[in-house]
Amino acid sequence: MIGYLLYPRGYCFGVKRIVDMTDQVLKLYKSVYVVEDIVHNKLFMNGVQARGVTKVQSIDDVPDGSAIMFSTRGIPSKMLKKADEKQLTVVDATCPIVKELQDAVLEKAETGYAIILIGNRTHQQIATLLGATDSDDMYVVYSDMDVDLLPDLSNKKVVYFTQTSLYSNDVAKIVNALVTKIPHIEVGQSGKADNICSETLDRQKVIAEIASTIDLLIVVGSLHSANAVSLVRTGEACNIKRVVCIDAPDAIQNDLLDNVEKFALISATSIDEATIKSVEDTLQNLAGIKYVIYPQSDTQIVSATQTVIGTQSASDNQPISNVQSTPDSKKALNS
Repeated sequence: MIGYLLYPRGYCFGVKRIVDMTDQVLKLYKSVYVVEDIVHNKLFMNGVQARGVTKVQSIDDVPDGSAIMFSTRGIPSKMLKKADEKQLTVVDATCPIVKELQDAVLEKAETGYAIILIGNRTHQQIATLLGATDSDDMYVVYSDMDVDLLPDLSNKKVVYFTQTSLYSNDVAKIVNALVTKIPHIEVGQSGKADNICSETLDRQKVIAEIASTIDLLIVVGSLHSANAVSLVRTGEACNIKRVVCIDAPDAIQNDLLDNVEKFALISATSIDEATIKSVEDTLQNLAGIKYVIYPQSDTQIVSATQTVIGTQSASDNQPISNVQSTPDSKKALNS
């Protein structure tokens, strides 16, 4: 059996940053409160809760004068106001990419644009964007139907932005619907068609490249994580026979690899390398697996039981092992 280890994997820049910040904060405060998982990683959250992070249902449950830490997804304005009222010490771990998006949305709103946000209204990143301005001209769309229900914006300047953790093909379909309905709509940030984080997008691309080769895609991540869901969506859209999402090694079923010849393993951006390696080892105990790293990167360390192969485009029909390798384009981001 062959198991393809897909790269990039492990923590993205924003998650690595909040992990480091958590270590620093726990050295400064005996107890730190959070109102949601600051990282969608069960093992990480178990670890930091044992060290002094306390998860509560609401900011109202945080004792006045305490320290509160917010996730990479941003701080909704109502929570920030409440934190000020309770005289809380606020640790803002908003991802710089998300902060850049927030600033761009605010700038456009202040110059009179109607803002269309492509994303899930219940996701904290979208909730934060909605609360970033007092504009009444902000709309959230997550489907073609949502686009159809938009009011007439023909006499207004209109711009769209996207949640950073969506499946790119889903976004493209919604953008096409927006352009059809609102031909004068502008792209929101630096002329990019979407705001999807490059780490998330690169993982989607590598799944698409290898999809026709495998029987099973294993995504290591939480279904509460939008970027993990985007990887599952990618696998499903590429017609991979079976796509499974697991959040930890103990979630692996004994029959997971039954009737599988080739599978691929990839992680969401909130999963650490140690957890991924533990998943690899658990799978290895189920069946004799030859692990193959895909694509090659000069930043990856290859063990004696692993083989390195290169990349191929989605339109290339050559056997994967015969294709010229290319370096991992994200190594600079992680350095």
